[in-house]
Amino acid sequence: MHWSFELAQEILKKYPDRKEYVVASGISPSGSVHIGNYREFVTQYYVAKALKSMGKKVREIFSWDEFDRFRKVPKNFPADYAQYIGKPYVEIPSPYSQGESSAKYFEREFESALQKLGMNEIPVQMIYQADEYRSGRYGKAIAEAIKKRKQIYDIIMSFKTQDGDEGERENYYPVNVYCPDCGKDETTILGFDEKTDVLTYKCRCGHEHSTDVKTANNIKLVWKVDWPMRWREENICFEAAGIDHHSEGGSYDVSSRIAREIFGIEPPVSTCYAWVGIRGVGNMHSSTGINITPNQLMQVYEPEILRYLYAKYPVGDAFDFGYDDTIIRHYMEFDRNLEKYLAHDESLPEYDRTVYDLCLMPKSQGSRVNFSTLATVAPLTGFNQALTLKMLKQAGVTALGNFEERFAKVKFWLENYQPERIYKLLPEFNRAYYATLTDEQKGVLKQLAEFLKTNHTENEIQTFLYQIINDQNLTKKENQQRQQTYFKIFYNMLFGRDAGPRLYLYLAVANRADYLKLLQEI
Repeated sequence: MHWSFELAQEILKKYPDRKEYVVASGISPSGSVHIGNYREFVTQYYVAKALKSMGKKVREIFSWDEFDRFRKVPKNFPADYAQYIGKPYVEIPSPYSQGESSAKYFEREFESALQKLGMNEIPVQMIYQADEYRSGRYGKAIAEAIKKRKQIYDIIMSFKTQDGDEGERENYYPVNVYCPDCGKDETTILGFDEKTDVLTYKCRCGHEHSTDVKTANNIKLVWKVDWPMRWREENICFEAAGIDHHSEGGSYDVSSRIAREIFGIEPPVSTCYAWVGIRGVGNMHSSTGINITPNQLMQVYEPEILRYLYAKYPVGDAFDFGYDDTIIRHYMEFDRNLEKYLAHDESLPEYDRTVYDLCLMPKSQGSRVNFSTLATVAPLTGFNQALTLKMLKQAGVTALGNFEERFAKVKFWLENYQPERIYKLLPEFNRAYYATLTDEQKGVLKQLAEFLKTNHTENEIQTFLYQIINDQNLTKKENQQRQQTYFKIFYNMLFGRDAGPRLYLYLAVANRADYLKLLQEI
């Protein structure tokens, strides 16, 4: 059974009689939402699809935690943004656009990616927490938490190794208060009147204020209290979280107790999702500037392949994207199993069939042009799309679905990440290299040159190459070594390099006159 359905069944077991099942996720827009953050969204999205397929009414919400405080300046921000530390994200001007906050800039960036990824099969309600807090919606819950602040303090301290302090406990308040004058949360609470719900505080900037917390627009609950409060407010039954929140004694454990003992609810079903990375880049964090976004990844990955990978890997398994051969493997795997899925091939396991049920978008195309083949042929034409298509047809390639989209992805990938794969023929006969070859090797080269003087298909060339290389008197391992040696020779004679494109495909689609002139002196 697919992981999304396992979680859906767990939800139904805990909440068998709900008329509506609310699944949630949320992200703080401290920087660009990277592909690791995206896993939080896509996890609840697939669980929502599973619930819907089981005939349940589902409401999906996504919270922008834009009322969180700006804690430190990300590396890709101007240094003078230190002046904004202590303000909510929604009040920090965007360093990348005019007339909007950094929060709104990063929110728009991610929401545009969700549109490209087709994440609209189930409507997602975007909740902007700055608006919610400022509207007074959570006022009563804030008052409730402040009145139970000592109980909350005891719960939080029970998860810590050090003992609590009575003076600290007496002065503990589970809120951040933004000063109406300077906009920062550098405030000290002076007192709280439990009869009137009026909070009195003084800011480091020198101003002192009093406000009714039920109607205030500048007070936010601290994270471990804010989280369970919203579970109750939205009647949430499922919300995934990362490893940091699900560590022993972490946010989920603390918030679960606060949910039960302070807000009188059971915590929702949750699961821990593992990190997603980019091979060779390292762990991503918005604040460090190392954050590959879904939009950036879609420059080389098709949306459905991103959706496929997040569906394929169990939510607790880490995996990497890659700008190296990893991308070729991902495309080939997707295409191979897609063919089986479309053909209703019974050899495709149920789990993998569910993966495609989840990841394919409306109007999804069937058989697709091979990414690796396209990466071999497109550079030969100088990335001329029409000529590439013509050459593929001449080589007998019949699966051409998603041609234009994949052509653009291949071009971007090669030019920006794999320029060494753009092979160029030598300007003249490689005389110096040819002189190093044995008579036998020169003889094999001559056979190939004679064969290529007439037109042949890709399969015919592939068969001939192995026919002239392999020796029936040798073992399989010995012939594999001969193949490595001879392909190195062929590549050096054509490109002056030890490696190159798939040779039989190249020789089938490239202009014969261009490469034969490099073999005519043999």
